[in-house]
Amino acid sequence: MNEPATPREAAPVTVARDIDTGRIIARGGDGLAHGILERTLFLREVRGTTWHRMSPTVLPEDQAAVARLAVARLQAARYRVEADAEYATETTQDRYVTDGRSIANLAAAIREAASPAEVSDRLEEVTAAHDGILAALDQLLHSLAAVYDGLGGPADRHAAARMRYLAEHHLGPITADLLHTRAELADRTTAPARPGTSLPAAPPAAPAPTASGRTR
Repeated sequence: MNEPATPREAAPVTVARDIDTGRIIARGGDGLAHGILERTLFLREVRGTTWHRMSPTVLPEDQAAVARLAVARLQAARYRVEADAEYATETTQDRYVTDGRSIANLAAAIREAASPAEVSDRLEEVTAAHDGILAALDQLLHSLAAVYDGLGGPADRHAAARMRYLAEHHLGPITADLLHTRAELADRTTAPARPGTSLPAAPPAAPAPTASGRTR
């Protein structure tokens, strides 16, 4: 067992091959540990308790290496890990800043905002058309629908329709509500939204034309 100097309070995570199914299974830990496993090619299962199995997309010859990577990432986050000898490692690998963590940081910034105007300003990344967070989720759902369309089975058509339904009838109202929320918060004040920061720089003025029609 590899045990960090200051382990987390969460239950240890076990990583072992299941005797009955032959799958590599991970059990234990908390929500953060589960997220680490799911970003290391493990699939979440919820059947009474939450546990994880390695994805069948991992080739048999790569399974041990992926399991060791999961152990290294868990240990970097200070989890106690109990692993089969084949998967145990003394190494650690720090996690990168995930998209989910970036959004969590945005949520923290909103909680700590000093004024309604600042909250409105922070929401720009959420509600921005075309490349905001909600717009990206809309693209993701429609991309999944296109994948199911390409699979062609009767159940696949239903899955594609479900993805589009979620985008239009669930994500759409959320987007509309947050757009209204951002505008309503902004309208509460005319003060600068972020004290101590400058507004975006104005574009430079176009060169004045000369008598000959050339710019100078």
